[in-house]
Amino acid sequence: MGKIFDFFEKDHREIDSLFLDLRFKGLAEYRGIFKEYDRRLERHIVWEETVLFPALAEKNPMFKEGPIRVMLMEHKEIRQEKAAAIQALKKDDLAGAKTREKALAKVLSHHNAKEEQVLYPACDRFLGEKDIESVLSRIGS
Repeated sequence: MGKIFDFFEKDHREIDSLFLDLRFKGLAEYRGIFKEYDRRLERHIVWEETVLFPALAEKNPMFKEGPIRVMLMEHKEIRQEKAAAIQALKKDDLAGAKTREKALAKVLSHHNAKEEQVLYPACDRFLGEKDIESVLSRIGS
């Protein structure tokens, strides 16, 4: 594909791997893994919102009101589900956390597919080599 696609798709897979590690864990292990999962997912979202999306919107403003707006709405939903899972874990409610985890998985599967099929390829297509290098250097690749 391209540099943006490759970087962000790889990060998706690493985050997905943490998500899969949550299965069949007791409360203490689940808490530890979910904490790292939350940290990595939030970092990914912040990279997109503060670096990648603005770079794409600058090069092709039509993306701001289309795909980027949708991604931002979904990021809000992702954060709400993560917060609900964290609240359940604070109450030692593993079943409640797993319920939120399932809702989060549903949102993320659709969200990540849109990013990987539309947004990341668009970034590789519309951003020049210099812009791509700037994006990747700003997120610390």
